Amino acid sequence: MNKGTVKQRLFIVALVVSIGFLLFVAGIATRHFKLWPSQIFEDAEKAARSWNMRLRSHSRYDNPSMFPKVRHEKGGIFQYNAEKAYNGFTLFTSRHSQIVLLISMEGEIVHEWHFPFSSVWTNPPHIAFPVSDDFITGRKAHLYPNGDLLAIYVGNGDTPWGYGLVKIDKNSKVIWKYAEHVHHDVDVGSDGKIYTLIQEITTEKIPGIALAPPMIEDSIVILSPQGQELKRLSISNVFRNSDFSSILKWPANNSKGDIWHTNTVEVLDKQFAALFPFLKEGQVLVSMRNVDTIAVIDLDNERVVWATRGPWHWQHDPDFLSNGNMLIFDNLGHRGKGGESRIIEFDPMTMEIIWQYTGDDKDILFSRTMSSQQRLPNGNTLITESKNGRILEVTREKEIVWEFLTPFRVPNEPQRAATINGAQRFHPDSLNFEFSNLKQNSP
Repeated sequence: MNKGTVKQRLFIVALVVSIGFLLFVAGIATRHFKLWPSQIFEDAEKAARSWNMRLRSHSRYDNPSMFPKVRHEKGGIFQYNAEKAYNGFTLFTSRHSQIVLLISMEGEIVHEWHFPFSSVWTNPPHIAFPVSDDFITGRKAHLYPNGDLLAIYVGNGDTPWGYGLVKIDKNSKVIWKYAEHVHHDVDVGSDGKIYTLIQEITTEKIPGIALAPPMIEDSIVILSPQGQELKRLSISNVFRNSDFSSILKWPANNSKGDIWHTNTVEVLDKQFAALFPFLKEGQVLVSMRNVDTIAVIDLDNERVVWATRGPWHWQHDPDFLSNGNMLIFDNLGHRGKGGESRIIEFDPMTMEIIWQYTGDDKDILFSRTMSSQQRLPNGNTLITESKNGRILEVTREKEIVWEFLTPFRVPNEPQRAATINGAQRFHPDSLNFEFSNLKQNSP
């Protein structure tokens, strides 16, 4: 081989190495400075990870977020003090199936609603790819006195994860359905209008927010009693148009594009609005988990009129109380014994904590996500500890007077139980429909 040939080959090798090095550097720079086409590759990578998780899961039991490990291997009623508890029926949604259950104080199922997604939508227009019922669960339910029910579908291992809203009667017959990415919460006003949350993926930059798209944008939606959309307002816009626009700077890079993670919408009726000088009837209370913020939005003026952050972290289910205080499930803000979660009652004007309930060394209270609470008419508090599959009722003195653990477990793995998304207690006189399972469960 002559010297010219050797030099030519060395030149080619050097050229290839140089080009490779330049492409490597360009790739790093493109990703670091978010230059084209970095976003295309990042989106493809995220989609691939999502589908990989979906393909590796063959049933709902494979998903630890739906069936996490819990502290007790048996379900049912653990405690019940009939004299101190607020006696009634408890409604809850469970992630073991697309089902809503109503149970007695003794833990017996007195009525149930079934709403398989595949039966409600045989060809859903708002879902890009076919999804098995195993990966869809009911998230939140609203019960009407006559037994009609509003129920939210959510998906697992998908984005957006909101899968729709359905209204069914007491016999689980579909009345109407709303094909949007509804998620987390639903409430009904005194006029029958329905308030809920939807999410959309936006590939356009949201003004005021430093994060680069794509992102999940949350919106409040108002529906007629018949399920027709009347109005929608984006969370970003109602903050931007208000005195609280500085919140747009808070979303963090670790939110994975889920900038708000709005998890509560509650319409304020005349009774509660009268208790708080900064509120008006018809305004809505919302909770944004990923920025540790709760706020009140005026839907007519399309702007936030009040917002606050408190000593909580990743909070859920804030409620205005009839005594002028607020109640909230603080998922990750407790720094003492008994777990990271707690229930806080606080004064929204001074932010003073008036009362709180935490776990202790023997009885941990902890749920990293989801969960809720309800102040009952007798002063007790009903608490849903979602990730432990537990519902408990405590007195003002913090005595547990009712405790229910879900009986729905992974076959042959009793230490893994279905998550309870949320629970609500009803006085018997507030419901006027015939329960389907009452006779068969009666002695």
